[in-house]
Amino acid sequence: MKTALLVLLGIVAVNGQGNGTVVEQESIGIVSLNAILSVAGLLYIFLGLAIVCDDYLVPAIETLCEKLKIPEEAAGASFLAFGSAAPEILLNAVATAEGQLESMESSLSAIQGSAIIAFALIPSLCALVAPNGLVVSWGPMVRDSLVYIVSLGLLVRIMTDSAISVKESTMLCSVYVIYMLMIFVPIWSRSRHPTEGDDKDTFVMPSGKDAHMIDQALHPNHSVLPTLPTTYGSLDASYDTPPSNRCLEFVLQVLDIISRPYRLLFAYTLPECNTDSPTRHYYPVTLVLSIAYVALFSAGALVLTRILSTALHLSTTVAGVTLLALGAQIPDAIASVALARAGHADAAVCNAIGSQVINVTLGSGFPWLIYTIFHDIIDLPFQNETILWKWLAAIIVAYLALNFRSILFACCTKSKGFFVGLSPRDGLALLFVYLVCNVYLIATL
Repeated sequence: MKTALLVLLGIVAVNGQGNGTVVEQESIGIVSLNAILSVAGLLYIFLGLAIVCDDYLVPAIETLCEKLKIPEEAAGASFLAFGSAAPEILLNAVATAEGQLESMESSLSAIQGSAIIAFALIPSLCALVAPNGLVVSWGPMVRDSLVYIVSLGLLVRIMTDSAISVKESTMLCSVYVIYMLMIFVPIWSRSRHPTEGDDKDTFVMPSGKDAHMIDQALHPNHSVLPTLPTTYGSLDASYDTPPSNRCLEFVLQVLDIISRPYRLLFAYTLPECNTDSPTRHYYPVTLVLSIAYVALFSAGALVLTRILSTALHLSTTVAGVTLLALGAQIPDAIASVALARAGHADAAVCNAIGSQVINVTLGSGFPWLIYTIFHDIIDLPFQNETILWKWLAAIIVAYLALNFRSILFACCTKSKGFFVGLSPRDGLALLFVYLVCNVYLIATL
């Protein structure tokens, strides 16, 4: 009897262990499925962000710049930069409105990760694709870099006590106001005292010329832009050279298919602002509705990032500095690279760096200001910020150091404003720094 009882207990124990294994396997399967679906959802949201910013938001802002006759570098640093920074701005706004610490950490990490991309990845790509290196005016580049360093230092100072007050939020917003004054006061002064060379600085790029790489790649034979075939039209010829380009053609066809729901939705809800479009004069409507779409996509990206972080046991800092930052910078990278290839290096650099100034000052400061007005203070014990700040500072120093030789060359040769900011070799060096930084952050955070 005792032997039979022991055997029965052994069978029950084995069955219990087996059920535990099954449950564990089922939980692993559910976690894996959640992670896969979250990544797929994030990628699809990022595709929607890229399309709405690239095809509607940026062209609407360009049309506004044309109406106001804003010079190229000023447009790149202000309105175009705002369009490129819209994902990060609305990410932080949505996270602040939620009031959850995890969401705010993710959005703030996304702003820092975006800065790493803006100072390392985007300039390196622009230097690699620009016809003769990245040729920029030193004045706007130095202005935007210095303002960003000042605003970043102010943000670090504000976050040292892990609490954000109304006064501190107002200070951040004030830096943005000063930045806009630095851009537009010289324009106003030149308009009152015009000189012979002022006309050539006017922002005259047709709407949609700078950042329609996605549309041109997906529809290379049906571009509505008369100026882009010389820039990206080589894709048509490359399709005739097998076999590597067959893979590219297949990927573009897949992107075309999965992006059709977005394009159908936007075609019926957003007036086009492309060159010669009959609905171009409705650009204010396109501007407002595009920002609304970006806000909606940003909220969805925050939710999916939170799910993915939980499924993969990632910290919110890692998720923000990698996934959210990379996804939010897709429109910015596309716009800057396309501008550089078209020869508009000033707008490309000012667009990339100016958007980061807006991220730190307006993107962080304005939502915090609104929140602190009604809730007095924000408690934000942000973790792992030391590593992020150090790497961000290192990349900024590397970027400015690579430009220092050109600035010195410009001074020695008494150049009248232009210098080769980054050569293709410098771009490769900066790209290497970016990759090392990301590997280190993922491994340590």
